[in-house]
Amino acid sequence: MRRTILLSILALGLGITGSIPSPAAAFFSVDFNANDGGFTQSTVNPLGASPSAPWTHGSTVGVGGSGGWTAGPEEGQGNLVEHLLTSPVISLADSGAVSLSFDHRYSFEDGWDGGQVLVSLNGGTFAPVSGASFTQNGYTGTIQTNDDWGYTDDMNGLAVFTGEAATFGSSLANLGSFNAGDTLQVRFRGGWDWNGIGTDPSLGWQIDNIALAVNPVPLPAAVWLFGSGVIGLGAMARRTMTSQTSA
Repeated sequence: MRRTILLSILALGLGITGSIPSPAAAFFSVDFNANDGGFTQSTVNPLGASPSAPWTHGSTVGVGGSGGWTAGPEEGQGNLVEHLLTSPVISLADSGAVSLSFDHRYSFEDGWDGGQVLVSLNGGTFAPVSGASFTQNGYTGTIQTNDDWGYTDDMNGLAVFTGEAATFGSSLANLGSFNAGDTLQVRFRGGWDWNGIGTDPSLGWQIDNIALAVNPVPLPAAVWLFGSGVIGLGAMARRTMTSQTSA
């Protein structure tokens, strides 16, 4: 009888174990080898400068000489400039916690120029991905505040990728939990001030292999409590059967 009770408890436990969320699965990924991935570039020139180095898709600027996107630098412009690289609208088929990954390298004037990542939900305003959201290779510094860029929503004081990353590395960020049917857009914002560049004038900011993945929404807490309670039930059943046998 003891064996029957324990087998029933194990079967119940296995049923709960089968409901554990599966690993993250990519629902959007692009390597830019065949084409530009449907990404678009735009430029913000608050003081009317003529941009010399907007985002450009190239067949050899990605990882290992593959396809990718590149922007900057803006040496000699004498004015502030921002170059924006924006993804197409991406729909979520499943609810869950979404992560963003991408490969990149860069050469920014440290603390003066930099790159930031933003996300738009359901066509809303683009909001910065915070430094705390990165779990791998996050922002490396902050744009200085001593010299004012001088326009609304400029990059002064923002956490950014800045300084040097001469070789490609992968960055990973948790964007939050979203519902099936929601749409997302990802934007890469590169900003260059009026003077100076990074140590490698040919580099700027290069991006490749962008992906979004989703983890299913975890089970309600009550279910997990019930699942952990099975162990206690098993111990209680063994004690009960032992007592009855001894009697």
